Amino acid sequence: MAGEALSRSGEHIAEFTLVPSSHGKFHIFVDGELVASHQHLPDAHLFPDLQDMMAAILARL
Repeated sequence: MAGEALSRSGEHIAEFTLVPSSHGKFHIFVDGELVASHQHLPDAHLFPDLQDMMAAILARL
């Protein structure tokens, strides 16, 4: 997902930080606002929809 975000909007991104976390969890912030995250529940991993995630990122650029 990180690669997709960078390939689609990399020219508008001044800083990109990837911080490893447990269970593959991640949060995507644009200008301090949470726009997408991977939720790790006891019985499921809920990934954000790629199209929704990209729409949220691009709307804030």
